[in-house]
Amino acid sequence: MTVPTPGAPRTLQLYNLGQSASDGTIQGAASDILKKYSGSLVFVSAKNGAGSGFIGQLRGTTFLFTNAHVAAGVRDAGFKTLEGTTLQLGTPAIAAGHDIFLTTLPPGKPAIEIMQGVEQNASIGDAVVVLGNAEGGGVINTILGKIVGIGPDRVEVDAPFQPGNSGSPIIHLKSGKVIGVATYLTVKKYDPATKEVLQNPVVRRFGFRLDSVKTWQPVNWPQFYAQAGEMEKVEQLTVDLEKFLIDLGRNNRVTLGAHTNPAIKSRIDQWQAVKKERTLSPKDMAQVNLNFLGFIKSACRADISAAQPRMTYDYFQRQLGSEQQIRNEMADIFDKIIKDIQKER
Repeated sequence: MTVPTPGAPRTLQLYNLGQSASDGTIQGAASDILKKYSGSLVFVSAKNGAGSGFIGQLRGTTFLFTNAHVAAGVRDAGFKTLEGTTLQLGTPAIAAGHDIFLTTLPPGKPAIEIMQGVEQNASIGDAVVVLGNAEGGGVINTILGKIVGIGPDRVEVDAPFQPGNSGSPIIHLKSGKVIGVATYLTVKKYDPATKEVLQNPVVRRFGFRLDSVKTWQPVNWPQFYAQAGEMEKVEQLTVDLEKFLIDLGRNNRVTLGAHTNPAIKSRIDQWQAVKKERTLSPKDMAQVNLNFLGFIKSACRADISAAQPRMTYDYFQRQLGSEQQIRNEMADIFDKIIKDIQKER
């Protein structure tokens, strides 16, 4: 499953940089870059998803680049250029500390140069263009914006890239060089001070820098896909545990048949069956609830603990760490429910 960078569709935005350049000049520059590097842009596609990629030159060597999450999610993908040429991939690797994947390519491929020293050679407010396979539609779009932040391992832009743009190059218009790989977005729905729902959610978009990668881990495809598959199961259980928690929180009841994840389904079904019995005393029913909630609390951590020794790639280790934080918060909520029941006994 591709986990691209979804965002609400918006009209093309053009920016006046406060210089002599007009909107038309900026759009023209983006069009020139698209024409120049059309042979360097790559469609990533398979039955279960789509994404973007590009051919870039990093420190004198030509590689195909995309996101690690695209490589992990789009299984047995095909990589084709805008001209329809299928790329023959070489040795793959993923970047430690970054959501970036690369593979070597045969020589002679047109490549976009990767900027070195982004913080020295690009500035906040500089115009950028993101070139990629928007919504997996098989069409390259030029998405204009500007740099709004530069960090040690990533850049933030306001170019409104769309689903399918994961793995696209973020190109600095002035230099024509890649400053990052379009990767993810965050959506802030609540005001951090008042906790009230924001009328207009705040969307931020990020790309990982290539010039800041220090270590590349070689990819063994069977191991990589095995860890990707295990990670997908962990992420799905997180989603399903959250749904269960929301369902339980409505009226201390659970919707029959709503929770089908194999990791928790049988215990939920057993719990629901026991709760229908009319012969149990309130004390015994409280114990049934405690036993079940103890299981759910343990389920918040069990699969992550089991997966940790098997995650050999830094990318999946970091993903697992993020899931662990969410699961710990869930386990704390279930622990509070357990303690409340114990107080009432």
